[in-house]
Amino acid sequence: MTPYSGLLFFYLLGLGLLPAVALGLWGKSLRGYGLVFSLVMLAIVFGQNGQLPALLLFACWELLLCSLYYRWGGRSRPGMVLAVMLALLPLALVKIGEIWEPFGFFRLMGISYMTFRAVEVLLDSYDGRIQALPLGTLAYFLLFFPSVSSGPIDRWRRFAQDLEAPPGREKYLELLGRGIWKLAGGAFSGILLGGLIQTCWLSPLPAEGLGATLSYLYGYTLFLFFNFAGYSSMAIGTGYLLGVQVPENFRQPFFSVDMKDFWSRWHISLSTWLRDYVYSRFVMRSLKARRFRNPRTASYLGYLLTMMAMGAWHGLAPHYLVYGAYHSLLMCLNEFLDLHWKGFRRVKQQGLGQVCCVLVTFHLFAFGLLIFSGRLF
Repeated sequence: MTPYSGLLFFYLLGLGLLPAVALGLWGKSLRGYGLVFSLVMLAIVFGQNGQLPALLLFACWELLLCSLYYRWGGRSRPGMVLAVMLALLPLALVKIGEIWEPFGFFRLMGISYMTFRAVEVLLDSYDGRIQALPLGTLAYFLLFFPSVSSGPIDRWRRFAQDLEAPPGREKYLELLGRGIWKLAGGAFSGILLGGLIQTCWLSPLPAEGLGATLSYLYGYTLFLFFNFAGYSSMAIGTGYLLGVQVPENFRQPFFSVDMKDFWSRWHISLSTWLRDYVYSRFVMRSLKARRFRNPRTASYLGYLLTMMAMGAWHGLAPHYLVYGAYHSLLMCLNEFLDLHWKGFRRVKQQGLGQVCCVLVTFHLFAFGLLIFSGRLF
C-alpha cells in the first residue's frame, strides 16, 4: 500500500483521523493519540509492503543512537561525526542496494526523510540546542506517519513545541479547516492532475527523438510539481488534523527569478535542511579555520558539497549524481553573478528583465529534471 493513493488508504486514513478530530474539537491534547495513530498506520502500510521488520530495525537503531548520544555523547567532534555516520549507515545501505544487487537485501520506503530527522537531532544535540529528548516524543518525531513517505522534513524543536502546546478548540477548528483544504487540494493536484499528465502526456511519448524529449522536459516538470506538491500538501493536511503544523514544502517555485530563489521555494524543507546542516556548517567551519585565502571559495565549495549531497540523497545512480553536480554549477554561477555583476541584481527586480529571469530559471530547472528523470542516459 502506498500512502496517499488508493481508496483503501484514504478509508483507513479517514477512520484513523476521526478520533483525532473528536479530541481536537474537545480541546484535548493529541500527543498520545497521534503517536498511536502513526504506529498503527505504519504497521498497516509497511506490513502490506513487507517492510515492517526493516522499519522496526531502523527505528530501534536510530532511537538508540540518538538517545545514547544525547545522554553521553558530549561535545566531542569525533564522537559527533561517528554518530552521524552510524545514523546515515542504513540510508547508505539502501542507496547502495539500489545500484548493486548484493546490498539489495535492505529496502525501506521513506528512509531518506526519517534519516535526516535523526541526523538533525544528533547535530542539534552536539550544538547544545536540545534541552530535553523524551523517548516517546523522539519516536513520534522520527516516525510521524503523515510525512514518512514524501516529507516534508520537520524540525525537532518546532515539532516538540507543537506537542508541548496543544492548539485548543478554537485553534484546532482553524487547523481542521486548513487540513481538509490541504488534503482536498493535494489530492486534486497529486492524484488527478499528476495522473492526467502521466497518462495523457508522458506515457504516449516515444522513448527517443528530439521533439519527444522536449515535450517530455515540459511534461515531466509539470508532472513532478503537481505530483510532489500534491503529496506534500496531503501530508501537511494530515498533520494539521493531528494538531501538528507541518511546514510548507512549496511556494510558487515557477515564479523564481534565479536558482537561489528557486531553492527557497521548491522542496523547501529539504533545501533549508541542507542549507542549515551542510552548507552553513561547512562554510562557517572553513572561515573559522581559515582554510582558503579567498572566503568566497568556501561558499562555492559549500554549494558543491550541498548540491552533491542533494543528488546522492535521491540515489547513487549516475543521473542523480549528475543532477546534483548540475545544480552545484548553477548555484556557483548564481553566486558569481550576484557578486560581480550589479546589473544581474537590477534585472531580477522588475519589468521585462524579471520575466526573462523567471523563464530562464524555469528552463534551467526543467533541464535539470530531464537529467534527474534518467531519460538522457
